Order: sequence, then structure tokens, then C-alpha cells
Amino acid sequence: MKSVLILSKWNAGAVALAAEQLRARGLRSVLISEIPDTPHRDRCDDHVVVDWDGENLSTLITRLDRRGIVPMAVVNLIEPLLPWQGGLIRHYGLPGGGAGFDVLASKTLVRERMRDLGLSAIRFCGDPDEADFFPAIVKPSRDSTASRLVRRVNDLAELRAYRDHVAARGLGDTEMITEEYLPGVEFSVDGPVVGGRFHPVLAVEKPDHDDVRHHDAGLRVHPPQRDHVRDGVRVLTGMISTLCSDLGLDQLWLHVEGRADEDGRTELVEINPRFGGGMYPTAIQEIGGIDPAEAVVAMSLGEFTLDRLGPPRDRAVIGWVDVEADEVGRVEIGVTEDELRELPGVIEAVVVDGYQVTDLEQENYFLRFAITADSVEQLRARVADVLGVVDGWRVT
Repeated sequence: MKSVLILSKWNAGAVALAAEQLRARGLRSVLISEIPDTPHRDRCDDHVVVDWDGENLSTLITRLDRRGIVPMAVVNLIEPLLPWQGGLIRHYGLPGGGAGFDVLASKTLVRERMRDLGLSAIRFCGDPDEADFFPAIVKPSRDSTASRLVRRVNDLAELRAYRDHVAARGLGDTEMITEEYLPGVEFSVDGPVVGGRFHPVLAVEKPDHDDVRHHDAGLRVHPPQRDHVRDGVRVLTGMISTLCSDLGLDQLWLHVEGRADEDGRTELVEINPRFGGGMYPTAIQEIGGIDPAEAVVAMSLGEFTLDRLGPPRDRAVIGWVDVEADEVGRVEIGVTEDELRELPGVIEAVVVDGYQVTDLEQENYFLRFAITADSVEQLRARVADVLGVVDGWRVT
């Protein structure tokens, strides 16, 4: 049975979007996840369970062979599963990735390659006792998603205390990286990589970013509003193209985060081989005129071409907000997605009434909405209107 594998962990991985695209192509989808009763299993034609942390690639391949499943492509939007994706691509001779694909699975390897290419001067280390640059950001090098276990520390004592905190939670064997904290404004760039070149389709400024927890917070805006951020987008795009060419990457979507300061320094914060989550797909379609989920499926099949990219659509300003719970419990919100979509400028909204917060070491967004406007001032006013409507939410 020729099938396309969709890899998922922690119930994440844009499974519904990928399965819908495969169904539209008449292709059979097989979900690979660690959760036997995942709600996504009914979205796909088949489901194979694998323990991502306790089993290995050969076990999964044996399981697929016994089921008669012959992969023709792999769709993966989860960073910790990149080694599995790369292994499956190599074993079955599938399209996607590239010679240096596995480098993207490690933030440490990315930093080392950027340094070796003369693209970055950021200081970093794997051993917390070697850190002599503060403030700093400490985060998982491999096993990361939703800003999980990311923390800003201001001195060596705080860094060691956080290392002890992670160990006390039973996560002491997590591979971590400590990086120099970059001042300035955070921004992101999304787009496909074709033939070793990065092609940006959406650039987003994050004026309200949470610089303590390093969570996305408040309003995000396209196009970037400040000159040094716009310059930073151009500089980072060039840096990423150089990296992609060096790694031989092809048929891959990247969500890249960077920082730029008013002195002209631009640095990579993070590079993710997927499109941005939440409202990013909506914004990419609104501005770039391309469905990133459809693009990722085409890339997994080795079929993506640049003629799918049209000129940016004429939208004055687009922005979005993710609302995060800050305490453990069940979120109750007395508003529906349809009610929010009726408000001025709202083009999309996602409401998760009953969202369960179990861990404050990661982002916990229960409400997302995207808005268009003629100016940033009007955008913020419309955001305030939406937040006023949902003001009654609570955690129980």
C-alpha cells in the first residue's frame, strides 16, 4: 500500500491540515504517533503507534513492513522528529531534506555551522558551567516545541538553578544549549527552500514579544514597521540562503526567527523546518497567496516549484494575537469562533474552550485571532475590541 506518513508527537504536527491535503490528492495517509487514542487518528486512513523516546527507527520500519505500508513520502512539522524523518527518507529513498538535513535537528549544530560560515558571532555553549555571557537564553537543543523549557537567565547562579529545576522535573538528561541573549526586536520570516535558496513570503515583527519567558505575546504585525527590523529581515534572509546552500537543502519550508537592533546587528534566534503555528498559515495565505500545508505536502513529494509563488497580495496591515493562560487548570471562555469572526477586521479565530493547562514550562494558547486593518493604530484598536469581547475567560 503506497502511503504518505504523517509524523506527530504530543498531538501536534498539523495532522488535520496535512491529511486534508493528501485526501484532496487521492493519497493514503498514515499517522505515526506515540498516542494510541490520539484524536487525530480518525483524520487519517491508518495509524501506527511508536514510542518516540523508547523505540528506534528500525522498530518503526519493521512495524511498517509487517503492515504492508510502503511510504512514498513523509510529512513532518515537529522538530524533535527530524532524525526520524531523515532516517525514513534515506531508508526508503524518498524526496525531501538534503545532505545537511540532520543539522537542523540540533540548535547546537546550527549554531556551529553558522559560526563556521561566518554568518553569526553569537556566543553559545552546551555546558552551563562554561557560560560567561549574560543575560543568556537556555533551551533544549533538540527536544523542543512551543517554547518548552525556554528560560532567560541573568547570571551563572540563575543558570545553575534552572538546570537543577529541569533535573528535578525528571528532565535532567535533556540536551540543552545556552545562548547569548540578543537585544533588539524579534521578528520571523516564513518561506520555502528550493535548490538551496530561501524564498521569504511572510515577514512578521513582534513588538510585544515576551522577552522573559521568550513566548510570543501580544500583537504580531506584517509588514514589519521599523526600519531596522525591515533591514534585519533582508539580512537574515541572505544568511539563511547561504546556510541552506551549504547544507544542500531542497524542498523544505522554513520558519525562521531573528532579532535586529538599532545598531544594525541581526542574528538568528531559531530555525524551524516547518511553517509557523497558530495564525501563521492564515497570514501566509492572506499575504503570500499560498497554502503552506499544501506546499509542505508538495515538498514531501518532491513536486514544489517556485511558480506557485505569486506577488504579495495587497493588504495594508495584517496582525494576530495568541492569548495564553498563565496558571494550571481548565480554561473556560464564553465566546465562539463565529462570534469573533463577525467583529470588524477579523479574518480567522480559533477558540479552545476547555483547554487544559498542565505545564507552565511551555506556551499555552487557548485563543488565537487574525485581523486586517489600514494601519497599526487601527489594528490595535480592533485587537482591543476582540479582547474586550472575550474578557470573561477564566481558569478553573
